[in-house]
Amino acid sequence: MHVALLLTALLFATNQTMTVKVSGNCNSCKKKIVRAAESVRGVGDASWDKNTKLFTATFDNSVADSTAIVNAILAAGYDVENQKGNDAAYAKLPNCCQYRDRTHEDGK
Repeated sequence: MHVALLLTALLFATNQTMTVKVSGNCNSCKKKIVRAAESVRGVGDASWDKNTKLFTATFDNSVADSTAIVNAILAAGYDVENQKGNDAAYAKLPNCCQYRDRTHEDGK
């Protein structure tokens, strides 16, 4: 019985892909953004492009959803689209990752 339920769940589980704009500057940002997203159960591939600021993730929608992924990135201190990341987490980011004052943009 349990095997049948598991197989049914696997048949109905589908991967979805999401793409959102996430603020950041450098490769350190990339690692932190991707790590935050991958901490959400069900997230497979995740990537962030520092030039376009686009974050993309593929996830199992029977386990995860885009809101949970966005919330994990916000909790890490990064702004997502029009939502501001957690201020306390942002303050703890290395200087190269702090983009809000625009003095460190593009890793400068």
